[in-house]
Amino acid sequence: MTRFPPGRVALERALSKLGLASRAEARRWIAEGRVSLDGRPVLDPAMPVVPERAAIAIDGVARRAAPFRCLLLH
Repeated sequence: MTRFPPGRVALERALSKLGLASRAEARRWIAEGRVSLDGRPVLDPAMPVVPERAAIAIDGVARRAAPFRCLLLH
């Protein structure tokens, strides 16, 4: 397991935690060259990023965290 400085995570994990893709799907997107970070294409799913600060784009479209959803069950 790769250790990163505090606040940094692997790009694949960042995409997963932001609710944009599963880790497996994120790895596939990165390998296909569909993901760019701060305007540059990324081919390494283990690249360390700070999810709150990184400008992540998928297929050229800037993406942010998925909207929060709250489900109430009775």
